[in-house]
Amino acid sequence: MNAIDRNVRQATRKLALEGLRVLDFTWGGAGPFATKVLADNGAEVIKIETNTHYDFPRTMGPYAGGIKGVNRSAYFTNRNSGKRSVAINLKKKEAVEALKRLVPTVDIVANNFRAGVLEKLGFGYQQLAAMKPDLIYVSMPLQGSAGPQAEFSGVGHTLNVLAGIYGVTGYEDGTLVGPGTNYPDHSVNPGHALVAIMAALIYRQRTGRGQYIEVSQLESTMTLLGPDILAYSLTRQNPKLMGNTSAIHAPYGVFPAANDEWVAIAVESDEEWKGLCAVALDQPWAADPALANVAGRLAAADRLHEAVRQWTRGQDARKLMYALQAKGVPAGMVQNAKDLVERDEQIAARGAFVTVDHPEMGPVVYNAPPYKLSRTPPEIRSAPLIGQHNDEVMREWAGIDAEEMERLTSLEVFV
Repeated sequence: MNAIDRNVRQATRKLALEGLRVLDFTWGGAGPFATKVLADNGAEVIKIETNTHYDFPRTMGPYAGGIKGVNRSAYFTNRNSGKRSVAINLKKKEAVEALKRLVPTVDIVANNFRAGVLEKLGFGYQQLAAMKPDLIYVSMPLQGSAGPQAEFSGVGHTLNVLAGIYGVTGYEDGTLVGPGTNYPDHSVNPGHALVAIMAALIYRQRTGRGQYIEVSQLESTMTLLGPDILAYSLTRQNPKLMGNTSAIHAPYGVFPAANDEWVAIAVESDEEWKGLCAVALDQPWAADPALANVAGRLAAADRLHEAVRQWTRGQDARKLMYALQAKGVPAGMVQNAKDLVERDEQIAARGAFVTVDHPEMGPVVYNAPPYKLSRTPPEIRSAPLIGQHNDEVMREWAGIDAEEMERLTSLEVFV
């Protein structure tokens, strides 16, 4: 493509990544979240799975209407918006040959399998780059593609343990609780993969050359613990478990409220302390001069936190949140999903959720992109039914005619 053609395409496209095509072998969380962002911004993302071995979030609820089904998981849907699905059995050599006909048309291939899995199927980087020299190939194995543990498999909770996240998310009494989700799947791993992909696209635009990108999910996750790793290298002491408290601020934490609700309060300055005291005028600690500065509050942190807990127990969490915010105190009610979707005014104002029609479930609530692009705003489109786009992709894009499609179907290639 010459410079004039490229500039015309860029001037007329509505989404930032229109014109790019992605062959998506990713499953689970970290990989699908990365390729989802590409799809939300206009790339043609082709998700590869089969009805006999489909992406496992399809088996995870909640399900629309409480009815289980591979096309009814909101969990899967949110991670795979805007993609196309091809159901193809790559254990058959005819399937491998058919899918490889797509390779010259794609810009990016992505996977998060163990090292060597795609190579055995004929879809390793060297194999595909021979067909498409400027290909950008993204591999996201759990612990990299080399070394004694390269073939180990796992999910986000595995990484929480291996990287040390569980070791720093607990309470002072030694109780380890960890985050309530596969945190690496939703943050650093897809984020690092996306940054690398965008850099590779810029590099290819400048040089005409593709790249092989490896994102070791363990190494990516460990970047979350940089200060703790540095501290240990200097002191040989493990991080102190602090629960929700802070080493430099008090009161600081998540406090119980009425009706089994909770509210987060973070007093980070003397001015914010005055704001808290203005809301808690009837509390004796609010008039204690010894607590007027940071040093005094930290010295009495345990006693202060218990006093605040006793005060918040009788408060309505939402009303308390608004009262504290009005006085300049960082505070937030701990909200459930219904609160977030239906009651949070800030989230509503930001358009953090959108409703999109799904071909089987009907209207489905999706997370909107957490960023705004003024000239090419991303667009959330429906996640696919499994195998929904077999004909479109294999006939129109791979160039397989109707007779050959019928033959391959009879060989149970598309299952």
